[in-house]
Amino acid sequence: METCKICNGDQDSKHYEGYNICTECADLMEDLMSEYFLRTLKYEGSDTKTGYMKYLESGRQFISDYQRIRKHSKNHIKHMEEHVREEMQKNPEGGKQRYLERLLQTINWLERCPEFYNYYFKKYYVCPGCGASIFDHYNKQDVGDWLMITCSKCDTVIKKYFSPKFVN
Repeated sequence: METCKICNGDQDSKHYEGYNICTECADLMEDLMSEYFLRTLKYEGSDTKTGYMKYLESGRQFISDYQRIRKHSKNHIKHMEEHVREEMQKNPEGGKQRYLERLLQTINWLERCPEFYNYYFKKYYVCPGCGASIFDHYNKQDVGDWLMITCSKCDTVIKKYFSPKFVN
């Protein structure tokens, strides 16, 4: 059995091809990535420029939306680490303490392996149904305990997250 690259525990199953990450760390990674995914979409979609300025900005496109995914990854890591450390200073007990410690390990691993963002989001930067950019065409909605990200053009589910813990 291989060991998890994040917590050094036993890797019980394969969640991310090419990355040895155990189930618990994979669950934490989903929490982190859902928060990042929504922040990235929100930030990228909040362009208030109009007219000619917007035209000039759109003319200076990224090589692909795939590369846009990591644009704010360093800020995300810093933000999440600060948030987790603040929560840890409140002296949480039991399961919450363990959750925060493991989440911090996962954040630190992401900082050392920022290429994971591109790996993780390789299927989510465009709609699998119509090919539209998720940065320009997405909806989010709560459906029970799930947060659904769908394409606003064709309503295809792009990604769903179970009970994200730090989504604003």
